[in-house]
Amino acid sequence: MNSFSRYVKRGAVALLLLPLAFVCSISHAQATPPGMPDVGLPFGNYFAVMKAKLNLNATQEAQYTVALRATQIAFEAARKARTAAAIAAKAELSKADPDFAKLLALRDETAIATAAERKLANAEWVKFTQLLSTEQKALIKGQLLDRVSRAESMREKFRQRHGG
Repeated sequence: MNSFSRYVKRGAVALLLLPLAFVCSISHAQATPPGMPDVGLPFGNYFAVMKAKLNLNATQEAQYTVALRATQIAFEAARKARTAAAIAAKAELSKADPDFAKLLALRDETAIATAAERKLANAEWVKFTQLLSTEQKALIKGQLLDRVSRAESMREKFRQRHGG
């Protein structure tokens, strides 16, 4: 009887822990919170959703791919430059008498170092937008206006909460 009650207790504990294991597996399967882009390019999901809505033809699709790749390259270059700048800033600040002029110049040097990649990516997106039809441009315009109004709304909420 004693061994039987031990099995019953183990079974009851297992049944109680089963929903917890299920919830943990679901939360582990969702690597990113809902509404957030996947790891990688910021706004990656936003680009994919917009691309699906645009219903691109083959020429537009090819230019979209080129522009997106240029954006990814620019993003990676900026990330590497920021990391290098942070390391250099920490090294300078670890000195007994840091050179603040050097730190301020470092910010400008970082922007200049990544400017070429950003300009190339922007040029590729301009080429892409020139291939769009009037309806596709109207769709993008509507999406951009929506994002601007949401940003203004967030700014206004911030001002109300924090003054200014």
